[in-house]
Amino acid sequence: MCYTATQVVKAYELQSFYMAKPVETLPDGYESTLYKADGFEHPELLIVFQKDDERIIDTFMWGLLPTWKKPLEDMMKLSNRTLNARSEEIRTTTSFKAAIKNQRCVVPVNSFFEYKHIFNEKGKKIDRLPFLIHPKEQPYFSLAGLYSYYKDPESDRWYKTFSIVTEPANLFMAEIHNHAKRMPLMLSNDLIGDWLNPNTPAKMVDDIMKYACDDSSLSAYRVNRNLKKIENTEEVLLAVSEQPEIPTQGDLFTL
Repeated sequence: MCYTATQVVKAYELQSFYMAKPVETLPDGYESTLYKADGFEHPELLIVFQKDDERIIDTFMWGLLPTWKKPLEDMMKLSNRTLNARSEEIRTTTSFKAAIKNQRCVVPVNSFFEYKHIFNEKGKKIDRLPFLIHPKEQPYFSLAGLYSYYKDPESDRWYKTFSIVTEPANLFMAEIHNHAKRMPLMLSNDLIGDWLNPNTPAKMVDDIMKYACDDSSLSAYRVNRNLKKIENTEEVLLAVSEQPEIPTQGDLFTL
């Protein structure tokens, strides 16, 4: 699953890359500086979505809140379970089945983090090693997402929220995320338009959710095992392990 990501980018850079327009309420020169965005802290990330024929850039909170008329306290508890949306279950999951129809977005991230589980000879987990996964040939992963607007019935405040779509891991990611064997849906550039378009037929959207990026477009390296304790600074990306390569099960006793 994808619960931690890096988004260090200026809004105008996304404007050029995605041919999108920052929303008017976004300050000039707005920059996202999330070296380690922990989904469970529900940070605000820049996302790209489409209304009518216009692509828009805006900040949304990670952890989708459906358009239900329930108290905010209950909805925030739900948001810990809606950081990710499983592609195979989106159309039948109550939290996501409305958004998948015409509220799809792209979440641009520079990288994301996953853990490789290390097991002993008896199959018992003995360690977790964090890895940072990043694209080889372009500045961002365009992660497929869903977005939603929730109105708190007590305060009448609106909350803009999103979830990242996940799918079964390809060979590269399965070697790292070797427990759940999941990965975020990383869209190729030629699929972004159809994913964002609210009028794309459901069958085509379902086909896009079966897309798996090529292993050769991904790269990864080990980061400090104290990842969760490191603050949101550039030190997160600099804390490279002494053994950056992806270990195999046969290497586990040398780690």
